[in-house]
Amino acid sequence: MSETSTSRILLIIEDPLIGSILRDQLQSLSHSVSLHASPGDGITDAQQQSYPLVIVDDVISGGDPFKLLQELAKARPAMNRILMTSGRDMNAVMEARRTGLILRYLTKPWMKDEVAMAVDGALAQSALRVELEALRARNLVLNQQLSDAVRGGAAGEGSGDNSGAGEAGVSAVAGGPAVDMSIEMAIKMLGVFHPNLGNASLRAVAICRTIGELMELPPTELPRLLWAAALHDIGMLSVDRGIVRRWLRDTAKCTEEELAMIRHHPEIAEEVLKSFPALVGAADVVRHHHEAFDGSGYPDGLKGETIPQLSRILAPVVHFCHRNGSTTQILNELESLSDKQFDPTAVRLLAKALPMTQIPRGERELLLIELKAGMVLGRDLFNAGGHLLLPKGRELKDSDINRIIAINRVTPLTPFVLVYC
Repeated sequence: MSETSTSRILLIIEDPLIGSILRDQLQSLSHSVSLHASPGDGITDAQQQSYPLVIVDDVISGGDPFKLLQELAKARPAMNRILMTSGRDMNAVMEARRTGLILRYLTKPWMKDEVAMAVDGALAQSALRVELEALRARNLVLNQQLSDAVRGGAAGEGSGDNSGAGEAGVSAVAGGPAVDMSIEMAIKMLGVFHPNLGNASLRAVAICRTIGELMELPPTELPRLLWAAALHDIGMLSVDRGIVRRWLRDTAKCTEEELAMIRHHPEIAEEVLKSFPALVGAADVVRHHHEAFDGSGYPDGLKGETIPQLSRILAPVVHFCHRNGSTTQILNELESLSDKQFDPTAVRLLAKALPMTQIPRGERELLLIELKAGMVLGRDLFNAGGHLLLPKGRELKDSDINRIIAINRVTPLTPFVLVYC
């Protein structure tokens, strides 16, 4: 068993008050915390033990916090890094964020909920990395088995060259249970980070499977579309969950700086997919799924048919799966955006596929104060002590909502609730 626990956190904070407050807050959230006031002691600890996350304060006597972060990155490249900053040098902080030296930053003074969300997001990404590494190892084995089988069945047709094993593995594995399990795992990890992302990916896979059948995509192309549908938002794990939450609820509430982080997610997803031989065929599909048909999209501003075909197919599907409203309303919206944001052919394919697809039920995250009678819970609702208040699938009545609000006044509940839509 690995010595790494996804709830072990390393703190390097000289200020004893800040260090003790943050340690106590994290321990109250059931995390195991190691606190060091000395940067040297912190680096030594990181070298000797494996932590999924380190939080560093930017106030270091006679030292440079960014140099410390570089040393930590060298000691443990896979360890996520968060910087606590007072905001004195935000240009340097943003550069560290852009280059990947830090995953995200927290400003002082901080809110406990803000820390909890940042830590949860960082730990979820670490867990995803572990799962992806396991998946990568499994895919290498499957690819080798496939290559051996091909050589054995070809009876002398090949020379034993494995250069095409990764690509062959995609098409072969994508028709069997291994890839279905892998897609399910990836979607669940997205759902841990934010339930809307996991649900949208699940719905996108179902719709794209039907579209692929309508288009009669060849066996080498359909897996690319399905993997892209499942993993199009995997780059979101690099963005602070609070920012993603705001973006999903109301894009207008995000700052330009935050929107720039969001717009970077297709490129990050591309790099993730390129790391795995069985997924590399979906990398360019994911990179370009936010390009616009009129050239106003990102990350490369491609236009019309210069956008890869599968990306053009995926784009309106992703839009549909992230929207709340009736199918007719969303399709009317997509139609109005044809020739602008979306390829008209792709919109027509989506409209044709929807009645033929068993689409998983939509889900969205709401605040407690936004609950209304008639809504149906998408997951169990517990009180602060872990006791079940209302079960998943419960259609809310006014009496249920009044009870929830009353309990929340006495003992605060989690402010976010998942409902079906």
